Amino acid sequence: MTMAGGWIGRRDMMAGIGAAGLLGGRARAAAQPFRFLTNWYAQAEHAGFYQAAAKGFYAAEGLDVTMEAGGPQVNGAQLLLAGHYDMIIGGADEAMTARSRGMPMTAVATTFQKSLGGLLTHADIGRLEDLRGHTILLSTEVRAAVWPYLRRRFGFDDGQVRPYAYDIRPFVLDPGVAIQAFATSEPYAVQQKGIPYKFFMLADYTVENYGNALVTTEAVLGTRRDAIARFLRASMRGWADWLAHDPSPANNAIRKANPMMSEAQILWSRGIFLSLGVFGAAGTPIGPMAPARCRAVRDFLVAAGLLPPDADWTRACDFSFNPAMDARLPAI
Repeated sequence: MTMAGGWIGRRDMMAGIGAAGLLGGRARAAAQPFRFLTNWYAQAEHAGFYQAAAKGFYAAEGLDVTMEAGGPQVNGAQLLLAGHYDMIIGGADEAMTARSRGMPMTAVATTFQKSLGGLLTHADIGRLEDLRGHTILLSTEVRAAVWPYLRRRFGFDDGQVRPYAYDIRPFVLDPGVAIQAFATSEPYAVQQKGIPYKFFMLADYTVENYGNALVTTEAVLGTRRDAIARFLRASMRGWADWLAHDPSPANNAIRKANPMMSEAQILWSRGIFLSLGVFGAAGTPIGPMAPARCRAVRDFLVAAGLLPPDADWTRACDFSFNPAMDARLPAI
């Protein structure tokens, strides 16, 4: 399993001698290549995939997984559609929007049962509507996806929005600024600086969307269904193992791939995952999506004017891989 991280450089992670005993019959055949792109530099939000690699779970499924790190300048959807990857971390909503534009993307599983995106504000903001008149820093993607709805619901104005450069300094320096954030990322950085804050999860105000969904294309679905099922099974076993047992195999690999990531932040993020229940209830499978929830996401996108009323969401979500994901959330 190889991990390449853009400017971070290409780094190899070996599965370990102990994995050899797990390979069984698939070890005797040549491992199948599988190319996977994350949505950011290596971090806790990708830990299950790194654990699956480090513990030999992909190798046990007969896969040679190449995992590369995304980032602010990486267009994962474009690279997926161009055939550079078999799967990316994206969103069910992203797949629906792509389908409405004739781009054959399909979400097949999810990392988190809850989307962890939100707005980070200073402590004096009691309600989201209190942000009227405040500067709000948003990425192009967030501005296109949810800002029109928030603007209409809370009476915001386009003049409040400025570009977000994934840098918390404007928030630190200006008590009137709010920024888009991920529950396990920016809040940690702000907390380390001793700044009181509040975090508003957008799912509480929009729709209960999935987080870090796994997205592929119609072409890959047509030719590599078995490889997809094996990748998903190994990945969710990686998440269950990272949560229930020693997380250091993934943590060490993450820090090697991204030296800016600290062990303290990874463990803090792990605690947030558990406190927010982002994987669902103990004993339930990790990874599956449900038709009713995907339909709710589609209905929200239509109501927000982001999808046409006749948009067909069913081709953007494939639930046939749910049985393959047999790893269950441990009781922790």
